[in-house]
Amino acid sequence: MRFPLLAYLTVACGCVVAVGGAFAAVHRPLTALALLGAAALAAELIEEPESARVREPVGPGVFRVASGVDIAAVIVLGPWRGALVAGAAALLARLVRGSWRHAAFQASAFALAALGAGYAFTIAGGHTGRLLLPDDIVPLTALAIVYLLISRGVLQLIGAGEALDPEFAAAAAETDLGAVLAILALGHPWDVLAVIPVALAVNRAHGRVRHSRQETLHALETFANIVDERDPSTYRHSIRVAQYVDELARALGLPYADIDRLRWAARLHDLGKVAVDASVLRKPGKLNPTEWGTMWRAPRLSGRLLRRFELSAAESRAVELHHERFDGRGYYGIPPEELPLASHFLIVADSYDAMRSDRAYRPGLTEEAALAEIARNVGTQFHPAVAKAFIAVQRGLDPYSALSAEEQEELRGSAAPTKLPVLPGAFDVREQPELAALGGLIAALAGVGLGANWLIAAGSVLLCGGLVLRATVRLRSARLRSKISATLADGTRDQVFERLASVLEHALDGDWAALVSWEEDGLGGRLEAERGQGPPERTLMSWLVREAESREELLAATADELSTPGDHVYVALPLRRENSALVGFVALRAGRLLPRYVRAALAASLDGIGLALADRPAAGDEQAGRLAS
Repeated sequence: MRFPLLAYLTVACGCVVAVGGAFAAVHRPLTALALLGAAALAAELIEEPESARVREPVGPGVFRVASGVDIAAVIVLGPWRGALVAGAAALLARLVRGSWRHAAFQASAFALAALGAGYAFTIAGGHTGRLLLPDDIVPLTALAIVYLLISRGVLQLIGAGEALDPEFAAAAAETDLGAVLAILALGHPWDVLAVIPVALAVNRAHGRVRHSRQETLHALETFANIVDERDPSTYRHSIRVAQYVDELARALGLPYADIDRLRWAARLHDLGKVAVDASVLRKPGKLNPTEWGTMWRAPRLSGRLLRRFELSAAESRAVELHHERFDGRGYYGIPPEELPLASHFLIVADSYDAMRSDRAYRPGLTEEAALAEIARNVGTQFHPAVAKAFIAVQRGLDPYSALSAEEQEELRGSAAPTKLPVLPGAFDVREQPELAALGGLIAALAGVGLGANWLIAAGSVLLCGGLVLRATVRLRSARLRSKISATLADGTRDQVFERLASVLEHALDGDWAALVSWEEDGLGGRLEAERGQGPPERTLMSWLVREAESREELLAATADELSTPGDHVYVALPLRRENSALVGFVALRAGRLLPRYVRAALAASLDGIGLALADRPAAGDEQAGRLAS
């Protein structure tokens, strides 16, 4: 870490706070100070070294037990003594691990955060040495916000030179821990020792989850390296593309969470080439249809692989479409309005590195020649605003200086998706009657314990309502299963599909259904039959390719995921043969997430639907299978 002037100023302020805390501790009881200090030091030593930020999309920030102890110290001891506990524990723990400058800077950050949080607590109406809930909710909230902003702000803005990216979920957990520790310490200081092991166990479990996600990401990165190293002309290709994307996203001032995801999407964008023979990648001449087919499928395979992991799922569509063009003449012919903006970052960076690299069929271009080629293809191959910004960044200029006011607004408002869309109706209480019943039981038991007759009555009503609703769901599901079974009784595949689609459209208030046959390689399909006007076939197939191997009984997506207007939900039922081979889908469009009784009925009927609608293997295929066995 470079040490700017502000870092030294932070250390100086931290020293002042430490001296002030020491003076405030003179002639005051030392029991609480010593115990909280010991707890803070133990937490700091056991936890992993503090990092300003993890530059990987691995989920929420780390929950720090030490921060919870700092917050408790502020409540119990006041701003100055609490800051002394926070700063001294952080300093001693970090001196064991690294240089004194890093230790002093990070310790000062936590000392200043504790001091500011202590004064925020008192200004908001709290009192040192007292915590009454729920009366002190507002002071406790003010304390948490100030501690978070100062500690993360100093570490990220000054220490790492990055934009502030507060982790509110982790901060809320730290504040809750601090409140519990403070309440125990105010009753009897030794009670704090009973909580610390539990808090540390939670911290270790949280850390293991993050490590597991990091290991998954690094395993994918290893596969990306293997793909790059199969051909000398693509050696370190994905690393360079990731660097270009990172530079562009940073220059545009995108949120750091989005920069991380864009960079890692670029790092992993060529994973699908693992299925392409190395001789095809190195071939100097024109590819034959079979070879072109393997190259054509590679981006879709990349998207499918990334869709399987939560940490990369949101970028799977952008990766799948990184060989598209702004004029709609790319690999899959996706029109520009259906391309996520994140894909345009990958398109321009990938094309630039390909032009700069030596290939078997041509030498690499110079930097200026490659940038000039991008400029010539603005509006045809490349998104105008993204391409202009990319050229400016590569030339060391401010990207916004090359853009019109409209283009600046478009990019300033852009951000890579940080989470997958929520399906309409996903949190409908009617879809979870068991939770309603259990909630009613909890309320009734609480009413008994508190002697509150109104709470007993309300809980009993909710309990009975949940049980009745659950029985209703089971009854409606049984009726729908019977109707579905009747549609599968006899007739041709087309007749069965028509009857099934009619029943499901009525149950879902749907307006479109389709029967899709699936290719053996699992990277595409075609529409065999369709009722109503649905999404473009290419869009539908793109979604199904990403989801085909999820092993979910029912696939669901929002209209946004399929780049179609409206608030609809798209659902796909996988069709499998007796040997579980995926051979097709029944796709539907509904106004909301499938009601629970419909999901239950479909899940129970999937085998029958698959046997009725799955295309039969040809006689030659069956004979070949018998010979092979």
